[in-house]
Amino acid sequence: MKLTLDLSHPKLPKLFWLALVLVSLWTVIWQMPASLVGGILTSQTGCRVMLQQPAGTIWDGSAALAFSETNASEGGCRDPHAVTERFHWTSTCSLSTLSCSTEIQFVALDKPQFIRWGLKKTHIAGNEVKLPANVLEGLGNPWSTLRPRGQLGVRWTDLALGGMMSTSESLKNARSGVIRIIISSLSSQISPIKPLGAYEILANIGDDGLNWSLSTTSGPLLLMGQGDTKSGFHFMGEASASPEAQESLMGLLALLGKKEGDSYRLKF
Repeated sequence: MKLTLDLSHPKLPKLFWLALVLVSLWTVIWQMPASLVGGILTSQTGCRVMLQQPAGTIWDGSAALAFSETNASEGGCRDPHAVTERFHWTSTCSLSTLSCSTEIQFVALDKPQFIRWGLKKTHIAGNEVKLPANVLEGLGNPWSTLRPRGQLGVRWTDLALGGMMSTSESLKNARSGVIRIIISSLSSQISPIKPLGAYEILANIGDDGLNWSLSTTSGPLLLMGQGDTKSGFHFMGEASASPEAQESLMGLLALLGKKEGDSYRLKF
């Protein structure tokens, strides 16, 4: 038996190889594990928000949210302060519009969460979620000191994030939205007074990033302050106590910050 190699057959066209590369690239992207997003989220938030035990792909998967902080002495992240129940996400994409739509199913959400995202902008539909108050520990002082317990409700309007979007008149930045956090029946293991009060965090997303304010709606522990993300994560405020609770809360206030007059300075 004799085999003959026929070299006269034409070479495959470049278009075939281009299509093969694109299909291979798309297959790799489509199979990317959810843990990849978890690593990015942990890095970008400084361990404040993490994906716990992610499963599946970045397009169709599940995980739980974990809230922690960086371990300054040993590196990496500390053990989570709080972990939510698992949630599931699924995404569909359109090549014609170069955009994707993601639906998130989570028992703590008031309704399924829809997110539309593309190369230039991301739109998050308004919604509401209820979480345990100890997730606030990842935000730093005063919450990391208080080790809070209680109820936490978060509401947000439609949020627009990222890039520039054009209008008939001009180009304007597409970042906008309002986030409202309500903390009720707050208590702490280091305080003899329970509950300590109820509080509100109001955050606005705008051209200069995220700006928020903290205020007290009721209770003997009085917290107030403002923060932003213009050049990192910053917050400045003060803590004090109502006249009838000053003696009982003196130790707690001393842990929260440095005394300045009748109040204690909060800064991070």
